[in-house]
Amino acid sequence: MSPRVSVVVPTYNRAHVLGESVASLLAERDVDLEVVVVDDGSSDGTAELLARLGDPRVRALHRPHAGIAAARNAGVAAARAPYIAFHDSDDRALPGRLAVPLAFLAAHPDVDLVIQNGRMLPPEDDAGGSEEPWIEPGVAGALAARPIGVAEVFRWNLGQLQGMCFTRRALEETGPLDPSFTILDDLDLVLRVTLRFRAVFLDVPAFAYRRHPAGVARDRERVREEAIRLGEKLAREHPEALRLLGRAAFVRRQARRYARLATARLEAGDARGARAALGQARALRPRSLAYQLRALWLALRGRE
Repeated sequence: MSPRVSVVVPTYNRAHVLGESVASLLAERDVDLEVVVVDDGSSDGTAELLARLGDPRVRALHRPHAGIAAARNAGVAAARAPYIAFHDSDDRALPGRLAVPLAFLAAHPDVDLVIQNGRMLPPEDDAGGSEEPWIEPGVAGALAARPIGVAEVFRWNLGQLQGMCFTRRALEETGPLDPSFTILDDLDLVLRVTLRFRAVFLDVPAFAYRRHPAGVARDRERVREEAIRLGEKLAREHPEALRLLGRAAFVRRQARRYARLATARLEAGDARGARAALGQARALRPRSLAYQLRALWLALRGRE
């Protein structure tokens, strides 16, 4: 029987958690699925682990290391089902991860993307930390009450693919994930999809997200740099998005991202880079008193 949904799981040197992660997907009931695990050049025994699984619903693709976007693209190309979901190899799928969006998509053929909420587990380096929802209740309630478009995705950074299920046509017509992004390839994809296709948000948790102390998403400087480049790419390649986002709101957001990049660089000891980033923020919003005062403070700091 052909699968109804293909789940693409990119992985790189995560054999210690991959088995549990894949098992959480296979535990989904009453769903015909295939799990396409793309081994992105692992050297930690991932290939051996996949060979031992012995479940015909799991297909393994082994390829040289090329990054998460390239791995996801390879998985999409190999997928056989009309619906495609994504999953991270260190996260855990929660019950209903696939059944909930598939039921919604079947009942609403005009919708091409279902976005679900998730649970963010306590940081592994914080013994006193607490679990949090990916999208906090106030925002989740507002998102669930209306269609989701590029403006909502851009404002709330809705890029956690492990909570999403796409129609194949949405992915094929939007194009592949952009491998020039090492962190925000997911958000870039969702922005492009929601420019052309209808999406909805369901406030139902679909995944439990592990927060690693050395995870790439904790590299705040790189996240800020990619967020700025993502916004620039969106405006350059899809100028129609500015009408939906509001040009003034877009400029404010980009300026704020440059200001946050300045903070990240200063914390990393790069005062010159911080001044350059803040200069970009001031160029976007030259009348901002906050940016002017901060630039003055950075200039005085440079004389110390």
